[in-house]
Amino acid sequence: MFHFNPMAGNACFRGGGGGNSWIRVGWKPPSTGIFKLNIDGASKGNPGKAGAGGLIRNHEGRWVAGFCHNIGTTNSLEAEVTAIRDGLELVNRLGLTNVDVETDSKLAVQLIAGSIFSGERVNSLVNDCRRLMEEIGSTTLRHVYREANACADILANLGVVADGLEVFANAPSCVAHQLYNDAIGVEYSRQMKQHEDVGVRRGVMRQHLEHIATVF
Repeated sequence: MFHFNPMAGNACFRGGGGGNSWIRVGWKPPSTGIFKLNIDGASKGNPGKAGAGGLIRNHEGRWVAGFCHNIGTTNSLEAEVTAIRDGLELVNRLGLTNVDVETDSKLAVQLIAGSIFSGERVNSLVNDCRRLMEEIGSTTLRHVYREANACADILANLGVVADGLEVFANAPSCVAHQLYNDAIGVEYSRQMKQHEDVGVRRGVMRQHLEHIATVF
């Protein structure tokens, strides 16, 4: 069984004028016995040269596996959903269950949750994602802010210049520094606009999806 959570919340505090808030954002390890898959897509030009990337970590923040993928020329949404599909395929190939899946594309989460629809090409990828999540078993797909998805962002950009699909048993050097920062709990400040929802608790499923593509 899989679940959807459009946004994982973080503690916030009120900032300057205009009703805006500041939140502290960083990668959070999963609970013991659960793996976390972070994925991201990149498109240089939207549409343009595109890549997908992601990594799997355990509850200690240790690298399990990762990938990057040159997916040719496409738009950012297709790159994001391709990254989710590729990441789930890697999870399935490794025989992992109990997986938290995080992406910084709120729109991709909403597509897979079935609340909105896109073109035929993207919908085919969405169906692949749903099938893989069913096969894997206990998975949760949620949106996080990009500051909590930095390692996947690095791998997605690596994918833009990669030679096809590359799978990494060990972390490539380009991601080592961010991997360490995530493991020790480094957080970053993010200013939230007044209309953005900062009140969703991490791990709580939303019954009604709101504000399509508010944050990417």
